[in-house]
Amino acid sequence: MGERPTTGESTGTEMTRDHTVLFVEHETDIARVLDGYEDLTVHVEPSMSECLSRLSNEAIDCIVSNYDLPNSTGLELLDSVREEHPNLPFVVFTGEGNERIASDAIDRGVSDYVPETAIEDAADLRERIVSAIRTHLRGRGESRIDTLMSAFPDVAFLFDEDGRYRELLVGPNSENLAITAPPDLVGRRIHDVFPADIADTFLAHIHRTLESGRVETMEYPMTVESGRRWYEARSTPLGQEIDGKDVVVWVARDITDRRERERTLTCQHEELETLNRIHWVIQEVIHELVHAATRDDIEQLVCERLVESGLYELAWTDESEVSRGGVTPRTRAGGIDGYLDTLVEFGEDVGDDPASRAMRTDELQVIQDVRNTPMLPEPIRAEAIARDIESGISIPLSYGNTMYGSLSLVSTRSGVLGERAQAALETLGDTIGFAINAARNKKILLSDSTVELEFHVSGSRDAVMAASRELDCTCHLLGLVPAAEGQLLHYIRVEDAPTDRLEAMLSESDDVAECRFIDTEETGAVIEIRMTESTPKRLVEAGAAVQSATANRGEVSIVAEIPRETDVRTVVDTFQSTYPSAELVGKRTIDRPIQTAQEFRQSLTDRLTDRQETALRTAYFAGYYDWPRGSTAEDVAGALDIASATLHYHLRKAQHGLLAALFDETGTDDT
Repeated sequence: MGERPTTGESTGTEMTRDHTVLFVEHETDIARVLDGYEDLTVHVEPSMSECLSRLSNEAIDCIVSNYDLPNSTGLELLDSVREEHPNLPFVVFTGEGNERIASDAIDRGVSDYVPETAIEDAADLRERIVSAIRTHLRGRGESRIDTLMSAFPDVAFLFDEDGRYRELLVGPNSENLAITAPPDLVGRRIHDVFPADIADTFLAHIHRTLESGRVETMEYPMTVESGRRWYEARSTPLGQEIDGKDVVVWVARDITDRRERERTLTCQHEELETLNRIHWVIQEVIHELVHAATRDDIEQLVCERLVESGLYELAWTDESEVSRGGVTPRTRAGGIDGYLDTLVEFGEDVGDDPASRAMRTDELQVIQDVRNTPMLPEPIRAEAIARDIESGISIPLSYGNTMYGSLSLVSTRSGVLGERAQAALETLGDTIGFAINAARNKKILLSDSTVELEFHVSGSRDAVMAASRELDCTCHLLGLVPAAEGQLLHYIRVEDAPTDRLEAMLSESDDVAECRFIDTEETGAVIEIRMTESTPKRLVEAGAAVQSATANRGEVSIVAEIPRETDVRTVVDTFQSTYPSAELVGKRTIDRPIQTAQEFRQSLTDRLTDRQETALRTAYFAGYYDWPRGSTAEDVAGALDIASATLHYHLRKAQHGLLAALFDETGTDDT
């Protein structure tokens, strides 16, 4: 907005006397501020009826009315004033510009329409009032278009039916709306300013407005001084001709910020839709993993389901890094014009590709934009771009410290790998790793034939090995039990070691989270150790079932079993990657005898004495093991005519014998 004259400046002959202004408003103190000007005498009335009463008794030069009045509006007051005073300057002053109200006001003969947002202060409003009075005194009507522009702080054009600029009106906030200066536009045609295709679109909009006779809208982009912006055009017929041509008023409003908000909301909605689909696929996959019997089944299932989701066109799993020479797919689904086969043909020239990095770092490797990623060698990037590939991700498949391989997904879509989608896929990778490990363990348990591996390890910093070396003692592994956070409970019998020094050494180890003594004797002790890292734990994570382990003076002999179908070299390489000194000293195939159900039951009862079996059978059928119990220990003891203490002794020995058959690899039931 340009600068206004100050109060003391003359604005023409009409300003040599005071002007009487009647303010009709009930909420603001703007009238009081205007009354401070020397050239204005201001009266205030709060309602339409009181305004009309004063107007009938006094000479008023201008009425300034709020739009909102008690029990009426400023436009209704305007109608009433125009019945008796058709030429009296009348200004509508309102809080916000509104196209409909402005148009109605103009149609009813308002002298000026002043939104509060169109002025800076009271001095600006004073100038508008004085201008309305001056125009009236000069006998000229206020321009309808100038009044309309007060309602829109943008830019407006007058176009005739041939697309020629007739007038340009610039609002207070429209510095960036005009592509050239107003003097350069007036008199020129749209086709002189814009390329033919854009000009044709604008001219068609002008004709559509003239034909419909109502407000028409369109949105279009434009490059201006501030860059590329988006505008909304609202056009309406002027209702009168200029030089014999029909004319439209074209108001352009900058909607760039609005479109950006809409685009952001659309992206967020699409991301949420994608995330919901990913979660649904993951839930389906996890549900079906329960029924997958082998690692190959698990990986193939995952690849197929992810491709079927429509989010990714290609999915494959890769071998673990220790046995990898380039891209080596284990399973695959989908395809993008032979892209995966091309990667395989590159061999080791793929370099440090995302799958290799995922397996080496155990972290997601994400490519959001193939065209601008440094993660792919130029030849591979060119192959991807040629197939319109947009994004990809490699997900490590691991359990504990064992890296099984990676899952890679490729898509020709963008926006399918947002942060929340990555978190969901990372969870899927963890689940797959767990499922692969579980499938391997299940194979070991159910297999009729396994491969037994014997390792000799020396020089390790394993906490138990270090204790056996420092205390010159022997440690036997009794059993392993999974614990929280990927840890293992180790139950170990230690021989010929002072318990106080043993406890101190174990407690100081970074690999020991907790330890406690279960039983202590003169010749040794049984200890429970919760460990984050150990020689048996690493072998378990490599996919083997540890059968026995003995640490003697710093050296460990450990025996483990793997399914016959498992690649021995992969297990050995994985184990030796953590314990380089580990040496494979034995390998043999173990055939497990097949037992019938009757033979299995007989093997269990053979472990029990007659009294133990009688006590156990009686307690079982008497409901002692039900919940709630059908019989108490006293009831069962009374039925057998023995003391309760004797019953508990026989039950405990019988239960120990049965549990030993399940957990004790030595096959003995002594404690």
